Amino acid sequence: MPSKRRPRARRRRKPEARSNNQSQLIISRHDISRKSPLRAPRLGQLNAHQQEQRIAAFELLRLRRQGFTWKDAEEQSGINRRIAPRFLPGAFFHDEHGRLQVRRYDRYTRKLKIPTTRPGEFRSLRVRGSRKASLVGTWNNALKAAGRGDFSLIDAFPRNTFIDGVRLATSHTEVSRIVAAAAESDQPFEDIYGLVGTA
Repeated sequence: MPSKRRPRARRRRKPEARSNNQSQLIISRHDISRKSPLRAPRLGQLNAHQQEQRIAAFELLRLRRQGFTWKDAEEQSGINRRIAPRFLPGAFFHDEHGRLQVRRYDRYTRKLKIPTTRPGEFRSLRVRGSRKASLVGTWNNALKAAGRGDFSLIDAFPRNTFIDGVRLATSHTEVSRIVAAAAESDQPFEDIYGLVGTA
């Protein structure tokens, strides 16, 4: 009688190989998640309260960059360090000890208001990046000093500086008109510059 053929045994994958593949998959996902930058929410997706929080997050950044402690910056800005990075993730980072820090500069767009030569009227500027925003703040501080009779800061400010297509005044005549208009305004001169909304 012809001999019966024995069925071939199926080869089984070694459990070690399967576990190695799984570990490689986990590692690759971990690497991807670390390299993927967080994105700030689109402005059109924010409700009124969230837009106010975004403005407060900008203020928190400004205060921290000026050397304020986290506690003082949170109290003055009205937002804490756990919520602010949700709106401006690229402006924050964790140091080697895992502590939250703010970057020296960012590229987020702000909407700022500056005074004009007409009492009670302000102009809104869309300012991209903290460097330009800081420049507008420096100009505003020069206006405040001019209001006290000190034009040295205005004289030191760079001429023909344009922000969002608007030239920041530096002549004594024009600056004096702006200062006089601000003095006649109902709004305190110290508050003529600031964030007025999302851009």
